[in-house]
Amino acid sequence: MDDTTKAAAMAVRGVDQHSAARKSEFGNSEAKSTFVAYMDDYSRPAEASRPKGLTHSAKALDRWFAERQKQHGPPRLLEIPNEALITGAGPINLTGNITLVKEDGSIVYANHLSLCRCGGSSTKPICDEHHLIVEFLHSGRIYEASDVQHSERSSKLTIAIIKNGPVTFSGRLRLHNSHGQECVKQRGSLCRCGHSANKPFCDGSHEKTGFRSGS
Repeated sequence: MDDTTKAAAMAVRGVDQHSAARKSEFGNSEAKSTFVAYMDDYSRPAEASRPKGLTHSAKALDRWFAERQKQHGPPRLLEIPNEALITGAGPINLTGNITLVKEDGSIVYANHLSLCRCGGSSTKPICDEHHLIVEFLHSGRIYEASDVQHSERSSKLTIAIIKNGPVTFSGRLRLHNSHGQECVKQRGSLCRCGHSANKPFCDGSHEKTGFRSGS
């Protein structure tokens, strides 16, 4: 059993132990355990904010994270590294200890985010699969080298959404794809307008194309 699976099992046990004690305050915990990345914005559709095809371990971690969020503060760090899967012709799937700073300056916490990179999502910065409609084309290949060494130690990753601009990140992040390519960065800017010539990184094309985030 790997470390992530062990952490998931412990998380599930922790949620079960606290469920009965918290029913009077929060209602049935099992009925409300579905994770929504924008946990303080229930106008966002849950399906658009949660990557599809999560493993049982990931779902268990989601339940644990949601339970922690009931404390209305930063959750404890999960024992997982921060990673970004650059999908072919699709979104950036982030996992880790994510602090998301939205365009209006509000802060939310998540351990899974699926970020739009075609520029057409109606739920920006979250992917709503609009890339399938516009036939967004990018293999997900990565051509930049690492700035820092990869580490399996847990750490905080801060994601900031720039109005009419890119997604910036600060904190150790491993970016990888299905081609076996990867690089590790401490900070950077990710394209979300869909036009960068250096995808998945921003090259300033949002300014030339007049990208508008719509928020």
